Amino acid sequence: MMNFHIHTTWSDGIYTPEIIVKEAIKKRMEKIGITDHYQTRKVSSIPSKYLTMYLEDIHALRKKYRDMEIYAGIEVDFSPRTDISSLPDFKGFDFVLFEYVQDSLWDGYPFWMLLDIRKKIDAPVILAHNDLMRNFGNTDINAFLRVLEVDEIGIELNTNPNYTKLGEPYYRLAPEIFERLRRYNIPVSIGSDLHEDLEYLDDVEDALSFIQETHLEKNLKLFLKRIGDKYER
Repeated sequence: MMNFHIHTTWSDGIYTPEIIVKEAIKKRMEKIGITDHYQTRKVSSIPSKYLTMYLEDIHALRKKYRDMEIYAGIEVDFSPRTDISSLPDFKGFDFVLFEYVQDSLWDGYPFWMLLDIRKKIDAPVILAHNDLMRNFGNTDINAFLRVLEVDEIGIELNTNPNYTKLGEPYYRLAPEIFERLRRYNIPVSIGSDLHEDLEYLDDVEDALSFIQETHLEKNLKLFLKRIGDKYER
């Protein structure tokens, strides 16, 4: 079991990274990604000057809990609430989540702006909990997927109830996109956007089932390979 979208006391989560790791071990999970918010006016978040400390904290946990793969991620609020012009290159991070890309309901910046920024970011980039059909459904889907592939941008399957419509997760509402996506080398990650209830730390079963149903195993393996290539004990 794995979960690559988890918040801690470094931003707006209520548990420390170590408590999260201990619970993941208790649940016999194999991989987790800590993904606290980068500095944004939306929520409590990590100022750029503390990014090194944040990374050091996660790396220390890797050395302490060697039976668990603990990945260092971060989440960027891709909107005017964040100073996008001064984003760091996130060197040393295993992956970076970008939320609200092309999402007008959250004042998200357009997709093309991410393409410019992507070139400066050292780590793998993932679109977090994106309502793909609402934000990209009216575009040329194959052209959109080709851009994702060329620019090495992945898509997250997020199981958090906040990212559903009438109880259906966003990813289940975009069958046309995911049926085509499996033909491309586009990474797919999974996460639950955990903030509070540790009981739901491993609540990603539906995303894993969706991957099997839509034959996206190759895309998940691609994500794991890319973050694994960045991983350092």
